[in-house]
Amino acid sequence: MKKSFVTIFPETENFHLVKDVGQIPYFMGKSGEYDSTIVSYKNSPEYPYLEKEVKGLKISFIPRSGKFLYSDVSILKYLFSESINIDVLNLFHFKKDNLLYLLLYKILNPKGKTYVKLDIDLNFFKNYNSFFFSDFKLKNHLLKSLTKLHLNLTDLFSIETEEARGYLIKIYPELEGKLICVPNGVDDELINSSISLKTFEEKENIIITVGRIGTAQKNSELLLESIKLTDLRDWKVYFIGDVEESFKNTISNFFETYPHLKDQVFFTGNISDRKQLFEFYNRAKIFCLTSRFEGFPIAFAEASYFGNYIISTPVSGSSYVTDSGRLGILAEAKPEAIAGAFGKAVSEGYLNRDVDQEIKVYARLNLTWQKIIPRITNYFNP
Repeated sequence: MKKSFVTIFPETENFHLVKDVGQIPYFMGKSGEYDSTIVSYKNSPEYPYLEKEVKGLKISFIPRSGKFLYSDVSILKYLFSESINIDVLNLFHFKKDNLLYLLLYKILNPKGKTYVKLDIDLNFFKNYNSFFFSDFKLKNHLLKSLTKLHLNLTDLFSIETEEARGYLIKIYPELEGKLICVPNGVDDELINSSISLKTFEEKENIIITVGRIGTAQKNSELLLESIKLTDLRDWKVYFIGDVEESFKNTISNFFETYPHLKDQVFFTGNISDRKQLFEFYNRAKIFCLTSRFEGFPIAFAEASYFGNYIISTPVSGSSYVTDSGRLGILAEAKPEAIAGAFGKAVSEGYLNRDVDQEIKVYARLNLTWQKIIPRITNYFNP
């Protein structure tokens, strides 16, 4: 009989299903050992990714409700009725909401296991050395007590990089033995069944960035400023993703000042069709991320899988995905630094078939869910 793996993530929308929120339970189910379910409010009218991208994954929709001690009442009711039937409870992030869920689950099902995927930005964490800094305005001793409770109630934590894992264990030695490295990845089988990967010679001189364009996190203005300073030659740049309303004036002003770049810089808007998105990665040679902070963006894994050379600010995950700079450039978050990285990467002969192949090999060994998920299943089934 299969075990039950339940992910509680109330904010789940369709796009989450192809991110870690959906991919972890989906691949836990594909392992053959678990029946997987996501518990969420219904936040999207439809969830089309259930038909192909995560076929077989179940979603249990719960009614929206009020809060009790920061926790959602509907989730508490769900746990009251279902905890005894859940073998592994999966939550995301180290936050106040999860404390009551973990406590209730452990009371009702003492033999059940709990797994929390942290997904934190290590640079932000280093500034405060507290998981709860942004959630609680409380005194230090209470923060420590809440942290200790969360640690005790969780059987397994995962973090996206070994650097972050080592740092957290130094701060919280009790994490030794229950904190593993689980980076975000891609579905190797899905990609190969939907698209034919291009060789380096078949690729185009394209730089792409993928994400929510214009948000404070993604720092899209830095990329635009860098483009101004770069001799793009015959290269084109594609901004792929929804554009924030507040950023549209910035784009207009950019093209008014640099009208000659209208034929080289493009904004596609959101691309929800996975095959269409994969085609952009497939055509591109360079992927750029100028974020101020990140946990481990799925776009890193997607770009690497298609052999994209990565140019990124030094956010969490950037060192891992570039193999400490061997397969990309980590540039300071300044226009001159990003432009300098572009200038080097687009120069004749810098990128070639060998580099493209090395990136693809590294991605297949380290950044596919097929390789990553056994780290979780092996922990619960040694």
